[in-house]
Amino acid sequence: MIAGFNNKESYSRPPRLLVLANLLGRGGGTVKALQSIDYYHRIGYQLTTFLDYLSYVWSVEEGFNDVMAIYRRYNIVPIGYEKPVSLVRIVKLSPKSRRRLYSNVGELLYYHGLSKKVFLAKSYKPDVIISFHEDFPYLRLAYELKAMLSAPVISFLQSPPFYEKNSRMRNIEKTCRLHRIMLSASSWHDSISVYLKGLLGNIRREDRREIEALLKSLDMVITISKAVAVEMGRTPNNLVCMDPGVTLDDNALNLIIKTRALNISRGDYVAFVGRPIDCRKGFIEALIAFKYLSREFPTLRLFVAGTVSSEFKRRVYRFLKEFLSIDESRVVFTGFLNREDLYRLIRGARLVLYPSHADAFPFTVLESLMLETPVVAYRIPALEIYYGDVEKRGIWLVNEGDIGGLAKAAIEVLELEKKNLEVKHPRIRSWNDIMKEEVELISRVLR
Repeated sequence: MIAGFNNKESYSRPPRLLVLANLLGRGGGTVKALQSIDYYHRIGYQLTTFLDYLSYVWSVEEGFNDVMAIYRRYNIVPIGYEKPVSLVRIVKLSPKSRRRLYSNVGELLYYHGLSKKVFLAKSYKPDVIISFHEDFPYLRLAYELKAMLSAPVISFLQSPPFYEKNSRMRNIEKTCRLHRIMLSASSWHDSISVYLKGLLGNIRREDRREIEALLKSLDMVITISKAVAVEMGRTPNNLVCMDPGVTLDDNALNLIIKTRALNISRGDYVAFVGRPIDCRKGFIEALIAFKYLSREFPTLRLFVAGTVSSEFKRRVYRFLKEFLSIDESRVVFTGFLNREDLYRLIRGARLVLYPSHADAFPFTVLESLMLETPVVAYRIPALEIYYGDVEKRGIWLVNEGDIGGLAKAAIEVLELEKKNLEVKHPRIRSWNDIMKEEVELISRVLR
């Protein structure tokens, strides 16, 4: 009998899973989704998928080639797609302009269900629908497919869909406002972009009740860490907390061991790792903190890992020059790095600056500590819960939004680093144990 499948059809065929995931993402949510998909495939589950509206945001040839490669690797069969209002018909657009239009306007229209159509293969019925993201469009899509296909739904929450504490929401809004103001240009489309993102954010804040109703309507909601439930406050009865539900897989652990064995010497730089274009990750705060570090350490540089556009870099360098008086040669953008190169970068850094405001169980912190590189970060629940006991032994936590405290802690670490600072390896769960628990949770819904 196939692992985790225990109903009357288990001997005649493997279970059919319809998975909803943003396979083009670069963040931890996509990493988690691909880890689960890989495991489901290895234990014999039949996998299908549904092309959601986010696929249209990145509907360029390179993106679809990447997605098709994943489909082939895991024998995933698309069984339907949804189409939001056809904005591309308004005017002839380049792929870049189309992405801008959908990301800024398409989601706003989708949010209200305007002109959205869903197309499904006839006579297909999955045993369970699994959504890997907590974003509103995914929650509503899961709800709609549940009704259309008469199938149970499990939704993973990889970040909080809302925050119980107003102070947390205010801190996130504040950093995103700072990010947009400091890096915005004067062109009309940038002004529209800032306005629409702010408008969408206001709509989301007012719609917590609808999100809670969607969560309650699903058969099971799984948080990937206790921090998600803590951030949400009141939680539905169908919620299950994994503690945590993500980890480094065997390939990553082996690569970390190999990287540590290379005896890479520490370079004269600190690192920022984690989607600099995402305002919630605190990139602007890292730049401001680096201003103070550069005063104390005149030759120190900041390496920024992650995919950014040439326009984004131009705006950052303008911000460095006009507001921080930092020479652009002191901040180095590495672009996207594969895992091997990323680990080498982290291993060679004197510390990792991680002023993130929104996380559940960040890979960056885990990887940095496993690579014996100290971390300076904000004291948010995701870090307090899982790393509070290793403070001053690898990770320094300061109050959220305290940029001065962030810089002060970083200076302390850089001084201690000269004295062979010891970084403690955190305790982690094995990937197989997590996946066995996950399959058992799926089996509860299938019974």
